[in-house]
Amino acid sequence: MDVSIELVGSATTMGQAVRCLGVFGRAALVGLTAETMSVLPYPEVINKEVEIIGVSDHLAAELPLLIQFARNGKLCFPRRTLRSISLDAAQINAALDEVERSSNHIRTVIVPGRTT
Repeated sequence: MDVSIELVGSATTMGQAVRCLGVFGRAALVGLTAETMSVLPYPEVINKEVEIIGVSDHLAAELPLLIQFARNGKLCFPRRTLRSISLDAAQINAALDEVERSSNHIRTVIVPGRTT
């Protein structure tokens, strides 16, 4: 494989993104995790001369277009990968705690005015 893109944010899928590469391949790691990723330097990286790059998955200039897509219903997310919470300190803190623990890979959207 020439390019792999890891979006989930788990050490397992990050390792798979590197191991599936062919010679001169590039693995773009986008997902966030606190887990340690293990890579065997010679067989998985050096011998194949692959690149592992970190990618920020968001640019401020892209946000208006993404908001427009969301409003028009053009963004589709698989079930159980996205949840909405209200603009409530307890809910936001709980979601942030989950991110720190990396206990799940659900993306959270804060919706002002939404009730629990």
